[in-house]
Amino acid sequence: MFNLFKKNVTPRQSRQRSWVSGWILLTIMLVVIGWLGFVFARTAITKEADGQSLSKDAQKLYQQANYVAAKRGTIYDSVGNVIAENTTTYTVAVVVSSKSGANEYAKQSDYSRIAKDFATVLGKTPDYYENYFKKANKNTYQVEFGNVGANLSSAKYEKLKSYNLPGVTFSTGTDRFYPNGVFASHLIGLAQTKVVNGRTTLAGTMGIEAAYNSKLNGKDGSTITSSDPTMKAANKAVKNGDDIYTTLNSTLQIALETKMDELVKAENPKSAIAVVMDTKTGNLVAVSQRPSFNATTGSDLGSYWTNLLTEDQYEPGSVMKGITLASAIATNNWNANATYKSGTLEIDDQKITDWNNGKGWGTISYADGLALSSNVAFSLTEQKMGATTWGKYIKAFNFLKSTNSGLSGEQAGTYQFKYPIEQANTAFGQGISVTPIQMIQAYSAIAGNGDLLKPNLIEKIVDPNTHKVVYQSKRTKVGKPISNAVAKETRVQLENVLYSDRSINKSFALTDTVTAGKSGTAQIATSSGYSQPGDTANEIFSWMGMAPADNPRYLMYIVTKQPQTNADKINDYQSDMFKSIMEQALAMSDNDNKITISADQERKVPTTVGEDQAQAQKDVTAAGLKPILMGSGSTIKSQSPIGDTEVLSGQRVFLNTGSGVEVPNMQGWTKNDAMAWGKLAGVDIVIHGDGFVATQSVNVGTKLSSGVNSISLELKKPTD
Repeated sequence: MFNLFKKNVTPRQSRQRSWVSGWILLTIMLVVIGWLGFVFARTAITKEADGQSLSKDAQKLYQQANYVAAKRGTIYDSVGNVIAENTTTYTVAVVVSSKSGANEYAKQSDYSRIAKDFATVLGKTPDYYENYFKKANKNTYQVEFGNVGANLSSAKYEKLKSYNLPGVTFSTGTDRFYPNGVFASHLIGLAQTKVVNGRTTLAGTMGIEAAYNSKLNGKDGSTITSSDPTMKAANKAVKNGDDIYTTLNSTLQIALETKMDELVKAENPKSAIAVVMDTKTGNLVAVSQRPSFNATTGSDLGSYWTNLLTEDQYEPGSVMKGITLASAIATNNWNANATYKSGTLEIDDQKITDWNNGKGWGTISYADGLALSSNVAFSLTEQKMGATTWGKYIKAFNFLKSTNSGLSGEQAGTYQFKYPIEQANTAFGQGISVTPIQMIQAYSAIAGNGDLLKPNLIEKIVDPNTHKVVYQSKRTKVGKPISNAVAKETRVQLENVLYSDRSINKSFALTDTVTAGKSGTAQIATSSGYSQPGDTANEIFSWMGMAPADNPRYLMYIVTKQPQTNADKINDYQSDMFKSIMEQALAMSDNDNKITISADQERKVPTTVGEDQAQAQKDVTAAGLKPILMGSGSTIKSQSPIGDTEVLSGQRVFLNTGSGVEVPNMQGWTKNDAMAWGKLAGVDIVIHGDGFVATQSVNVGTKLSSGVNSISLELKKPTD
């Protein structure tokens, strides 16, 4: 086609066509240039191309983000004794190559010596460590030793460091430290290391640690640095996790753990739990269970994960009779002096028998039936009330529903209540399942003025960033199944359980303090029916007691499941635990769960942040307090305690200038002082022992800028 066209074209036509083609080409070029100009102009104005922000992309090239990890909150008892806190751990490695760039490395001739010293401190045999060295080749820069060389305590770190072994290096990490060992372990729970988005953090895996994980964790911050001075660097402030104060009383808790050990050693039960409630507040001041674990050493960890307090459903047995009693008194269906024939009762062609194989004790009063824990007496009482009324009281005492403890896995309980035999069974605690926290909540109405109190586990939650209390527990009424008068009369009847001539529970009576309570024995329900009465290895033994009976201050519940040895002496061990713990609890003053300062010792901490260091020290001294200056900066950046805090006369006040901080001489300091200094300095303080600081792992005068991130302190009592 082009060939034909070329043949017929004249020179003039050719020139005309060339001019037109040039004009078209020029037009196209102008359009393209114009379009590009529009794009460049738009990009200059909006700083976007293809929907992407050029400024943001540029910032990515020039800016670098450094994450600032939030510190996990500390868990305390009710007055500030540490239950769970963060601690620094160490992982050891040995540099074995000169190519690593390290100043020092281990040679083959050093391996044997290193292996022997490692075995001495970390355990295993020297061969264990030498085998790791043997696996090294010319491309290996450093040798690590698996779990044995990871998560080392400060004591092991200090010991290995003291050997000055060639090539030995340490990296630091954070772990959770539980200084009390076996201490309400399932209730407090665990926080363990977890890798999230390439960063290692602590995460709660059970108990309060898991239930309040988001509050304890806080929020990580970040610092963004830019190499381009025209770019703006945005920082995100770190928010450390909230501190949680539980309702536990450490003195009582430790005593309860000891008594629980004694019971388990003697009885060898499948499980056991004991709970102590402050009847005025609903606070649970001590909780212990077995099996348990040592959160400090990890001993027995993983062998039993069930939190018995909220997750264990079981038939409570005769302890339920106290609830039946209160319901009957409330409905005018209890006459203590009326009589009935004990032994055996037939309902729907089925037999309900008393615990002595249905023999009973002849015709006796209902008061004696209570003292003897007669099933027949309470089945007859249920029939007097009627199933509809009794069913309403079961629900009024908040059985069959969660207490909303906040802990994961809490059970609601169940019952069988369709037929008359089932309805009668529930009156003496069979055919209905409960949890320990439900049962102690139900009895709080009897121990008090009829108010059903929600069991409190958390005393308060404090934001360490602002020092504000973000949650404070209070006495919480969740129902009122009975009146104050009914509660008082029920307690009078429950005194009879201990002091009647017919009593089978005399051993639970406290010395010089009138006591009320109810024991329980329940058979274990299986697929083939209930275990036989007297088969003690397959029974549940329990005791619910309160004192003083006329106005109870504390309520204690003990449940021992399936004791395998000495079951015939179970009452002896449970009564010993009850009396020991209750007498100690009653001996405590109200101030044992409060931090108090007498007026003549009280001092208010001045606010010094922003002042020059000389003036700040003068202000603190004038307030009758002892200033401890931190660093060589000109002004005070932070202080502890914060301004307006009321403290004891002569207490140390730490004034941080923010630069040039050195390690002080901590000898004679209290644990609280050391922890306060460490928090301001950003240094982990690891405590060993009790009392006052006797030795410290880092020399006095060492600058923090030299890399100090942890200090181990040994505390000793003045008598040590």
